[in-house]
Amino acid sequence: MDIDLAPALVMFYSCVVGFIVGWFFPRGRLLKAIQLRLLKALHNFFADEEEYITHKAEKIKRVVKRK
Repeated sequence: MDIDLAPALVMFYSCVVGFIVGWFFPRGRLLKAIQLRLLKALHNFFADEEEYITHKAEKIKRVVKRK
């Protein structure tokens, strides 16, 4: 699997900009529901990751204190 970084970044950023621009235009209920569900899933993912990292940091602190 050989992908170039520059075209992948351009595609990613164009998708993000398109999503944001599309957010400001009038849209139907279905598109709004899909966008809100996507943002909710994204928020939950990052919230879970933050909790996971905090848990791991606390575990490391406990192990280091014992030594």
